[in-house]
Amino acid sequence: MMLFKDLISRNPSLKLKLNNFENKLLLKISGVTSDSKEVKLGFIFVAIKGLQYDGSNFIAEARKNGSALIISDKLIHEDIITINKGCSRHIYALLSAAYYKNQPQQIIGVTGTNGKTSVVEFCRQIWDQAGWKAVSIGTLGTRMPENQTLNESERSKNNLTTFDPSILHKQLNDISKNISHVAIEASSHGIDQCRLDGVNFSGAVFTNLSHDHMDYHKTKENYFSTKKRLFTEILKKNSAVAINIDDPYGILLYDEIIKLPLFILTFGKNKKADIMIKSITQNNNSIHLEINYNNIIYSSPIGMIGDFQAYNVIASATICIALGMDPNFVFKSLSDLLPAPGRMQIVSGHPKDASIIIDYAHTPEALSSTLSSLRQNTKGRIITLFGCGGDRDKLKRKIMGNIAQQQSNQVIVTDDNPRNEHPSDIRKEILLGCPNAIEIPDRNNAIKYAVSELKKNDLLLIAGKGHESLQVVGNQSLPFNDYNVAKETINNLINHEAIN
Repeated sequence: MMLFKDLISRNPSLKLKLNNFENKLLLKISGVTSDSKEVKLGFIFVAIKGLQYDGSNFIAEARKNGSALIISDKLIHEDIITINKGCSRHIYALLSAAYYKNQPQQIIGVTGTNGKTSVVEFCRQIWDQAGWKAVSIGTLGTRMPENQTLNESERSKNNLTTFDPSILHKQLNDISKNISHVAIEASSHGIDQCRLDGVNFSGAVFTNLSHDHMDYHKTKENYFSTKKRLFTEILKKNSAVAINIDDPYGILLYDEIIKLPLFILTFGKNKKADIMIKSITQNNNSIHLEINYNNIIYSSPIGMIGDFQAYNVIASATICIALGMDPNFVFKSLSDLLPAPGRMQIVSGHPKDASIIIDYAHTPEALSSTLSSLRQNTKGRIITLFGCGGDRDKLKRKIMGNIAQQQSNQVIVTDDNPRNEHPSDIRKEILLGCPNAIEIPDRNNAIKYAVSELKKNDLLLIAGKGHESLQVVGNQSLPFNDYNVAKETINNLINHEAIN
């Protein structure tokens, strides 16, 4: 609990951004939210106009639940504080940061179409090896150091890649007592909706940019501009930056921010890269990396598969070095990194020595990169099983179907998270790109069928959901996990063979 004047004093810029707040300075504040249902006695309620709902319509509910202050873009009632500069989302983030004022000493943001989850997790692991208490925040939730857990009531609210500002800043405040380093996934939605405003970033990573979220951003140019905002508007001066300049948008980003007061290290196979990839050699279940940094060659085996995983590993190494870590230690630590759950995760034990990989690949570029990497060491057939999420970018469905057909021996089209769309409509759009695919609507049955049909040296890629433990159908979230279904099917096959 604090006085509103004390909250404002933590971020003086709020005085310039808000109107008619002078007579409210002595009000006692106990929290900040944009969800009227979350309002408790003494809370500030920020009315945000979203794509589906207008927070202004829920002011009465916020008052009923005990709000002390209402902040809105528009003057609905004379006692509402209005916004003079900026938007309600930006103000909401700044207020959340001011109320939950403490943050760990070093925070990085990772943005890009693919690789965010892996990069934040690899950074967490590198920092952990250095003896620092570190956390990664994003699609996988909040991954804490060993023997530490996140409060379950808070975990249940985190259904976004980039958390809601009040949840994010509360977490940063709570963990700041024991955690020194944090890596956060910075999604394009999160950046565009100001969810990361107010975070004291000391570094940022750009992984790549390809086709995704066109339903939201409409054009790739808009998509890129949103990503760029992390580097041009949110990062503080003298922050460290790591950019993949093998990606054309990485080069564009570098050219547009090179004159800003940032310390930039680039990475990639490009000979101009500061951390240059000399070679990526794929073995059965591992990668051997050779990297040139400051004319010194570093070699490291990595216990993962896939060229794109090598890029994710190098992205994490690059930002750690840019932040001042010893390169010798960083490159040595890479051999001990473990993949994030659902990212090129191996399901072992198939009785016919076939391979099964679970991967989150849910964009055209990610699916293509995954299949290309898997082909290098697959002697038999590649079978790709996937679907596409409902209420999301429809343009990528046919594209992903075509990629799967071109790069696989067999494609199985099934359901992903249909949400509020009819599942058959989604599958029909995918099948336009892979008309020869087998269509099995129920994902559980599809996985069981695919695992059962595998022969020696075959490889099954189960793509799209990765680590997810739920399947969203309409308004229901049903328990479902690709890995568990595949593993159960393997065990049933083994038991069946034992009986016979």
